[in-house]
Amino acid sequence: MIKFDVARNWTVLAPPGLGVVQSAGADLRRILALLRARAGLNLKEPPMQDSTAPIDNSIPVIVLSGKTNSTANGFSWRLGIDRIEIYGASERGLCNGIYDFLAALGVNWPKPGEEILPKPHPNHPSEYPLRAANAYQGTIKEPDKWRRLVITGASPLSRREDFLIWAVRNRIDVLVLPFAEKPPILAGFTGKYSRIQENLLNLAKQYALPVEIGGWDLNCLVPRRYFFTKKDIFRMEEGKRIRDHNFCPTNPDTITLIKAEARRRFNEHSDTLVFHLWPDRDAEQLWCSCPSCRAFSREEQNRIAVNTAADVLVEINPEARISYYENTGESGDNPNEVSPRPNMFRLRLLPGQEGAEEAGLFLAGD
Repeated sequence: MIKFDVARNWTVLAPPGLGVVQSAGADLRRILALLRARAGLNLKEPPMQDSTAPIDNSIPVIVLSGKTNSTANGFSWRLGIDRIEIYGASERGLCNGIYDFLAALGVNWPKPGEEILPKPHPNHPSEYPLRAANAYQGTIKEPDKWRRLVITGASPLSRREDFLIWAVRNRIDVLVLPFAEKPPILAGFTGKYSRIQENLLNLAKQYALPVEIGGWDLNCLVPRRYFFTKKDIFRMEEGKRIRDHNFCPTNPDTITLIKAEARRRFNEHSDTLVFHLWPDRDAEQLWCSCPSCRAFSREEQNRIAVNTAADVLVEINPEARISYYENTGESGDNPNEVSPRPNMFRLRLLPGQEGAEEAGLFLAGD
């Protein structure tokens, strides 16, 4: 069995300029100190040294290294007798590698705010078995396969940072924040983000956690305040226009409004590479039954709306993409169907639905 001895005089080596050394690297050192305390050792956190400076080759080291300015998330680590190397294809990859090593050591974060340390062996309290001597994970390039933590306006304010920390420790790839939650007239709003979102963004930056925008936000492109002046852009049900849940996507005025709102919001987040535009939560299948919309399935109505936004996004940022939700067998490949735009990708599950966590979609809730 492969064992890691916390009693050894480990030193952490890292080059300057890797920001995650101050967050994930600090977690590594903190946990090793906790394991030493459990073993009854009079040792504190392993010291940190600049890996570019001369070092004593007789000292066992944990070497942290990685690339900067990269969107990759892959990592590798390997255990030697006197040397542990943790490498990331980016700062985010290094963060993933650090937490994967700690997980191999038996550290577990099952819930936000909860940390479970491995139990020491009664006869060898400083030695902890590792599940493996090395690990490798390549970069996942397909955005529909990334693991995401989605924070909504309904997520508890006091626990959002706990959820973010839980996400990075469990090697989730992306944080998803909603579009701005408050209008500028309310206190705490500083621009395109609320003050709460700004705090989350700063924390995500410390862990090099990428941020995407959106969620159940498709209705943001057709604001409900227009119901009394442009009632025909809203959903029809049993011959009456309904203000709640989605809208009428085939009305030319709806298309015009979606384009204008999408352009404004995408420009506010011009550096964002992925947006999420899903129909109203728990009402994803409620679409319009007006004479014009009845010619289209619910899936096609959804695509018409998201396609309109996608056409705007490709003008602003050709590299950016939009996720849309669809859980039926329709593919959009039939020439008689409304096909999704090339800068869109489909999600078959949404956070909170059965099987979503297995698919890598997590919802910040209670």
